[in-house]
Amino acid sequence: MQSEFSFQSGMLMANITEDPLGSVLTYPEGTPAVSTSMAVWEPGFESGWHYHPYFGAAYILKGELTVSFDENTSVDRPGTEKTVTRTETYKAGDAFLGTPNTWHNSSNQGDVELVFMVSWIGEDGMPIRVDE
Repeated sequence: MQSEFSFQSGMLMANITEDPLGSVLTYPEGTPAVSTSMAVWEPGFESGWHYHPYFGAAYILKGELTVSFDENTSVDRPGTEKTVTRTETYKAGDAFLGTPNTWHNSSNQGDVELVFMVSWIGEDGMPIRVDE
């Protein structure tokens, strides 16, 4: 049986110290814990506005992930109308550091299934996603 994904050995991400918005990588203050999630999104899927309290190492396996950020609204203000200040699109084979503490809405705006994974560098017992 042939896999629909083609992989090669090698480094996906090395010595990344900042996320796409320029936030410098920091580690949690509590007991560290790593959580890895995998997502499969059909074309048109949107995550809804949310933020992650921690950095995450992300890798796109298939399709395209579009992330719309609101860099101006504080995470302490849920329910506030969000304004897109920046949009980033990541394609199959892209690896990046997920941005913490910034409202964003992620989506699959392509015409094929999106498959991606993220390993969150969080704290034991704490949520990795906070919804609006």
